[in-house]
Amino acid sequence: MSEKKKSEVRKPESPEDFLKPEVRSQNSEEKNTSAPDSYRDDIPNSELQELQTATSKLQTETMEVHHHPQLEHKSKPWKEYLLEGFMIFVAVTMGFFAESLREYINDHSKEREYIIALKAELKGDTVAYNKSMADIFVLRPLIDSLFENATYPARYGYKLEGKWNSVINDKSILYAPALAIIQQLKSSGNLRLVDKKDVGIKIVQYETFIEGEYKRIYANTNESISKLYAFEDELCDYTEFNRSINKALLSKDGSNQMGVTFFYDMPLKVRDAVKLNQLANSAVNYNGWNVAYIHVLKKAKAQAVDLLQAIEKEYNLGDE
Repeated sequence: MSEKKKSEVRKPESPEDFLKPEVRSQNSEEKNTSAPDSYRDDIPNSELQELQTATSKLQTETMEVHHHPQLEHKSKPWKEYLLEGFMIFVAVTMGFFAESLREYINDHSKEREYIIALKAELKGDTVAYNKSMADIFVLRPLIDSLFENATYPARYGYKLEGKWNSVINDKSILYAPALAIIQQLKSSGNLRLVDKKDVGIKIVQYETFIEGEYKRIYANTNESISKLYAFEDELCDYTEFNRSINKALLSKDGSNQMGVTFFYDMPLKVRDAVKLNQLANSAVNYNGWNVAYIHVLKKAKAQAVDLLQAIEKEYNLGDE
């Protein structure tokens, strides 16, 4: 009994006993970490040198894999150089011809567009020329009557009769061709696109005539009309003229029908013989320039028709 108690009763453990497990674990870790060094120490120096040599050879072989091989360049036969040069020449030539063909097709399309527009403009010109000539023929006897009216004003009660003077004031005989398409061809440098020589020559001739002789006669005729109107402004009373203007403006359709429906007399406020003579002479002057103007109208129409015929012959536009 006493022995069992002795064995069961133990002295309290000392602080060193508490620390012993930790010391043992630290000692074991130190032994593990020092294992490689002890392993390296166990390897003989000769084997270490062999291992290092093998490692350096492996690195050298690995690096040599990235080196580019030395290629040997052999000179080509002269036939291959000739063939390559020929192929380059063919490629450049074909590109040049393709570009030339594209430009030709594009220019041909533009040319046709210009010619179609020019044809329409010329047709409009010929219609206007015909109307101007017709109006001049209508005015000719009326201007003669105005001349007699101004020369012998007492016979007509010192007034300009509306049955001829209203029509003279209402009708506009002048027509100025715009030449819009021809001017566009010239200003853009596209007159060169007109491939047909005969058409190109006639275009230049028509434009030259209009810009020269036609516009000169046009300007003189317009000046003669302005002088006639100026004398009427100076000598006549416009009361009835003003009433007719308002009547025309208030008409149902809003169109100006003066000279056709509405006639108006113009009383002469000035009865000076010299002034009346100037009025009569201005009527004759107007009639005289109409003769010159109708001459250039005929020439302009003839050139326009000639150019239209050339266009139709060369381009076969039909109804375009």
